[in-house]
Amino acid sequence: MIDEALNYVRTVLSRQLSHQFGVDGEPAILNHLVESGGSVPLSNQNKMVLTLINLEHETAKQFYGGTRPDYSTKTAQQVQPAIRFNLDILITAHFDVYSEALKFLSATIAFFQAHPTMTSQLFPDMPSSLDQLQFEIENSPYERTHNLWSALGAKYQPSIIYKVRHVTVQADQISGEVARIQQTANEAKP
Repeated sequence: MIDEALNYVRTVLSRQLSHQFGVDGEPAILNHLVESGGSVPLSNQNKMVLTLINLEHETAKQFYGGTRPDYSTKTAQQVQPAIRFNLDILITAHFDVYSEALKFLSATIAFFQAHPTMTSQLFPDMPSSLDQLQFEIENSPYERTHNLWSALGAKYQPSIIYKVRHVTVQADQISGEVARIQQTANEAKP
């Protein structure tokens, strides 16, 4: 589900940037910033690069349940509760020309400002495995930004960090079934 969420964000952003700037191909990619040998991937050149930099388990209990109705058999299926994650993604403008980097970064920020939440109602091509995607800008003070880029082993590029909230991972493995309530005591009375 994490890969589906990030690939979908990349697809939608790429479509928007292609349309806005008349760019052929995919102006946004999902990739790391540095190869294991320390070099910059050639595929990042003149692209907006989306990189997962942190995965945070969402522990709010309001999201967790252990059963779901099976209307065909009038039972409730027991499943392990889904787990939800918040994803921190670094969106980097990796362009040869600095002014182009700023232009594409500004357009990216404007896109997420206009669409802080993606749902299937607003984005009909959204994969059915995704309920919704919510985007929040993560503020990053200078020291944290410096530490992040040092940890990545990359030289700083114009970039922004977004938190993508509540990405669900559910294996849909059924562990049992229980009978559903067919009627309440009030309904049974004549």
